[in-house]
Amino acid sequence: MYNPDVRPPQAMPALFGGYGLLFLLAVTLLAARLSAPWVALLAGSLCLVGLLARLWARYSLARLTYGRRLSSPRAFCGDTLVLETSLGNRKLLPLPWVEAWERLPLALDPGAAIEASPETPGYGWLCQGAALWPYQRARWRHALQCRRRGVYTLGAVRARSGDPFGLAEREAWVPADLEVVVYPRVVPLRRLGLPLRHPAPDLTSRRSLVTDPTRTAWLRDYQPGDPQRLIHWPATAHQGTLQVRVLEQATTLQVSLVLDARSFQSALPLYRDPLFELALSALASIAVYLSEVGCPVGLYTDASPPTALLPSANPAQPRLILETLARVEPHWTAQAERWPLARLPRGSAVILAASDAAHDLGPTVALLEGAGHPVVLLLAGRSARVPGVLVERLVRLVPGQDLAATLEGWA
Repeated sequence: MYNPDVRPPQAMPALFGGYGLLFLLAVTLLAARLSAPWVALLAGSLCLVGLLARLWARYSLARLTYGRRLSSPRAFCGDTLVLETSLGNRKLLPLPWVEAWERLPLALDPGAAIEASPETPGYGWLCQGAALWPYQRARWRHALQCRRRGVYTLGAVRARSGDPFGLAEREAWVPADLEVVVYPRVVPLRRLGLPLRHPAPDLTSRRSLVTDPTRTAWLRDYQPGDPQRLIHWPATAHQGTLQVRVLEQATTLQVSLVLDARSFQSALPLYRDPLFELALSALASIAVYLSEVGCPVGLYTDASPPTALLPSANPAQPRLILETLARVEPHWTAQAERWPLARLPRGSAVILAASDAAHDLGPTVALLEGAGHPVVLLLAGRSARVPGVLVERLVRLVPGQDLAATLEGWA
């Protein structure tokens, strides 16, 4: 292993240090005075080599630039991203060798070329080396496999270079920041087999013909034939063009997705992360499907950070939910509001994702039902214990199962 966490930059040998160069200079002058030309030539040559090596190494990392470009800053778990990197030498001094050490999260797996970092768990070093002439740029392409959901920041790159004689090395951080968001795994659904209630519309219909004039889904540009009563005058004044309100469907079921992050703290550490990721994948798949069929959907969590997204049929809502689920951490804070019942739309159906290790699922479901929210429970785990919930409104999530078939009601 030769990554920067293990091997520090090579220091200049003592002979070519400050005192060493003074010594070689003194020997050169003394040998010339005593008429010893070969000794003077050898000492003088070593002095010049040492001085050249020190100056070369000192300026080797000056005006060094590093750039990154991703095929997409957003991806789903399991996707492959293409990372293009470049290192440029913007000076007259050539670089016989230069290394750019990229620190990547292991969740973005570039392959066997990465070396695990002993100082930063979960990260590894990827070495990119080249020889650069003046004003030359080297480029690399890497395929990153998105192994795990999350938000990852690719920070500064550690560059290392030195003199052509290999006597000294210099190391510096080259700024280059890039954020990568990996969404939870989303399985395509042809139907939704969950027993959602109030009201019970056909969720496979694209649009209802009845709209609610009191609820605005989103705004769009005015088109000939739009009723004048739908013009949104504040937005029109702000945009400078006529903006029209698009109304939400009055008979469409509203669904609130609720994640009980606290319940996963009671699960065994070995199964906690897989169960948590499985629950997030189920919620993300349901959110995408409901949005596609025009059903307003929202998200509420007591995780870190806590989330309260009101149900909406806005086309941007699925991306907002996926972005939120990508940033959710598998732990909760006692200060977070547990169940923001006041924010849940009255009469909306609730899909609650929780761990089977929770001790208060019964009271939680009763609390939501008592507030007028029909509950469908997504229970993550293999436990045979069934909380105080009707069996027909209980869906079990088990690692290794066909998640699409489970949510469609076939499993």
